[in-house]
Amino acid sequence: MTQTLSLAGALEQALAQAAADGRDLAPVSLTLDYGAGGDPAQATIVARVDRATRSLIFVHGEAVLPDGRRAASASAVFRVRGA
Repeated sequence: MTQTLSLAGALEQALAQAAADGRDLAPVSLTLDYGAGGDPAQATIVARVDRATRSLIFVHGEAVLPDGRRAASASAVFRVRGA
């Protein structure tokens, strides 16, 4: 279970970093879908902003294993504090 939690945490952190861009954010939602099994420490995580409004940031990311299989994908919504 520890490996699963670390992969989820790494994805959440990558999504938050992609969304932040100097803004103070609060998480609203996080959806995580698991794929291929493997060592999460070997996964490469990429995240991108899909859409941003004045008060909400929508992001998507995935963790890909060295052999190209997707270990997990995630999407999240963050609220811009003070907006």
